[in-house]
Amino acid sequence: MSPKEFTKDTVDKALVRQKTVCAHCGEPLAQPYFAHFKKPAELGGDTSLGNCVVLCQHCHLQYGHLGKWSKWVITQDYPHTGSPY
Repeated sequence: MSPKEFTKDTVDKALVRQKTVCAHCGEPLAQPYFAHFKKPAELGGDTSLGNCVVLCQHCHLQYGHLGKWSKWVITQDYPHTGSPY
């Protein structure tokens, strides 16, 4: 596994923590969904659960390298679940 990829276990735990909703928009997650780094790997982010959020396809494209939020680090934790982690 690449050091820039989350394990399946980490993604599964993030899904449970987020109550299976997108960490950004709060919509219920359906396939495809994407594990995303809160702090990008190229900025020193790791593959821990604390740095993993799961996003719907639309939000992931916005946070992706070409999206309008591509240079942002996600700082607000799971606003739609009430969870600080």
